[in-house]
Amino acid sequence: MKVVIILIKKNIKNDEIKNLLSNQKGMALLTTLIFVFILVTFGVALLTMTGNDIKLSALQRDSTEAFYIAEAGIDKALWYLNTPKDNGGEGLEWRTNEYRESYPAVSNNYYQLTVVTEQDIIKITSRGVVSDGNKVYGSRKIEVKAKKAICPSHTSPSSVYKYAISTEGNLTFSGDVVIDGDVHSDGNISAGPLVSPVTGEATASGGTNELGGANYATQMYPKIDFEYYKGLAVANDTYYLGLKVFDTVETITGIHFIEGDVEIKKGADLEIIDGTIFATGTITVISTPKIRRNQTAGYDNPLAIIAKGDITLLADVHIEGIVQTEGEIKIRSVQSLITVYNGAVIADVIVNLEGSGDYGIDISHDPNLSVENIIGTGIEIYKIISWQEID
Repeated sequence: MKVVIILIKKNIKNDEIKNLLSNQKGMALLTTLIFVFILVTFGVALLTMTGNDIKLSALQRDSTEAFYIAEAGIDKALWYLNTPKDNGGEGLEWRTNEYRESYPAVSNNYYQLTVVTEQDIIKITSRGVVSDGNKVYGSRKIEVKAKKAICPSHTSPSSVYKYAISTEGNLTFSGDVVIDGDVHSDGNISAGPLVSPVTGEATASGGTNELGGANYATQMYPKIDFEYYKGLAVANDTYYLGLKVFDTVETITGIHFIEGDVEIKKGADLEIIDGTIFATGTITVISTPKIRRNQTAGYDNPLAIIAKGDITLLADVHIEGIVQTEGEIKIRSVQSLITVYNGAVIADVIVNLEGSGDYGIDISHDPNLSVENIIGTGIEIYKIISWQEID
């Protein structure tokens, strides 16, 4: 009897265990909760990623806009530098430690500029900023370096030689001097009592003009592209490094480019046929040599003697064409007659003419130069030589 009761209880217990294991009530709810949790987690992650993408896109947009604003600042700086004040710019000598301008004009965005000199180049830094007036959303900075170069111009009056004499400094006459054509000084004009009248108009931008002409605004004239002519001389094997001395009877043809000084001494009888002497240093004619520059009918380049340094003529010289320098020109007749025929005399610094005794200085302007654009000359501007983005 006891055995039967034990077996019955054992069977009942086994049935209870089977029923507990086979009972599925509550599993659907648990599964649903787990699935909902996964969906919520995925949704939160998706929203977070979307929000981050939106923020990154906004940052990228503001950063890109700041970059273009910085580039606009570089363009504006170059425009200011390469445009004369008379035309709304600032000119080649413009420098600034901090210049700020809104871009676009009606926005809170802006660029900040600095323009400083570094040896023979300038460094322009432009920082572009995207802002709402209180908070900065984007900022990029660009730095470029620029160097003076010659830009050919076939439309501007400043790209032609319209004066017999022109200088950015003072113009001084004394003794026996005759000028056939107009003259201009961006400084003052002074004249001694023996000076013959200029056949054309004598104008000056400074406060003194002893020849009585008008007080004109600052004038421009063509600049020489030395690198262009250096390249031609190298190609023609007429490029020289160091001091070049002429002291014998010699005839040269074509472009001769001297990386240094030129001296034309006593005993020299130098004839230049269809050619030009360029020097990165000074050109000095001393004692009583003879220089004759002859142009054939087919030669279309009137440049004769060109230098970056001073040009000094102290001897019997006859030049046909243009005498030009980035320095000072001093022409002094000493027991000789100095003539510049059908050309022009141009100096960045000063022109000093001194005729003496029975001898003098005679300069005549070629009217064709007033309308002729000469290859290898043009307007001086700044051109970019390097570009980089900086922090």
